[in-house]
Amino acid sequence: MENQTNKTTVVASDIVCGGCAGAIKKALGKVGGISQVEVDVDTKTVSVEHNNEVSRQKIVEVLDDAGFPTD
Repeated sequence: MENQTNKTTVVASDIVCGGCAGAIKKALGKVGGISQVEVDVDTKTVSVEHNNEVSRQKIVEVLDDAGFPTD
């Protein structure tokens, strides 16, 4: 059975610069099952493409641990 690709988008108000975006991409890049991470500094959103093994809760936990709690 092929893994389906899902997209989860969350808002993290503490995103203020490109450095924040880099830190988020680095933190989420360590999670298996995540294929792409996009961070929009202007809208303070993080969009994550991932397989079924990665839950929204896991993404939120990783962001929180990296210092970017979600709204």
